[in-house]
Amino acid sequence: MSVLNDGEKGELAVCHGLAKATASDAAVLIGTDFTRRVRVHAVWPNHRAAAPLAELVVAAHGHPAGDHPVLGEVLTLTFGAPNESHPHSNARTIVLSRRARFTPEARMFLTEAGPALQLLLPHVGDACLAAEQSRAAADAAAALNLTSREVEVLQLLSEGLLARTIAARLGLSPRTVHKHLSNVYTKLGVHDRLVAVSFARDRGLISA
Repeated sequence: MSVLNDGEKGELAVCHGLAKATASDAAVLIGTDFTRRVRVHAVWPNHRAAAPLAELVVAAHGHPAGDHPVLGEVLTLTFGAPNESHPHSNARTIVLSRRARFTPEARMFLTEAGPALQLLLPHVGDACLAAEQSRAAADAAAALNLTSREVEVLQLLSEGLLARTIAARLGLSPRTVHKHLSNVYTKLGVHDRLVAVSFARDRGLISA
């Protein structure tokens, strides 16, 4: 389970495992990133070999199926479902292709693996989204020269906490928290907490 919680490594493991088990020539796993843009998350056996399949997936809006003159038989499997707060956030689609068509054994494997994948892939998708968001937040903080402590204070500020409560939560003095907030405002070029929080959320510095 550890690799399944490890961001994109989990998605790579699932994509590679299904491709090998079904003797696929190529496989792609698609979903949304943390900004809800559709993108390819994992490929097999490599980007060059999977490029034609990935292009087909994009052209077909994520759900190609049937026979293709070059790729052969194409199978599409979608797992997960939208939720109210993040529509399609953890839904994942796996597309497999095989020039010689899939064997009955491969089809049986996919059928039997379906229930487990239905439970597994949304979890893997959430882990991947969390890793992407964390990476984007770190990049945004670095670009603005914010320290990890300043981001931490900003996150708590966005949760509606006052400086004295933030100080107690982090084991700091209120004076130190006010100093961090002053630094945050200066680096963001803002003058109050509401604008600072809105700015930080828009740039992925903190969670919504």
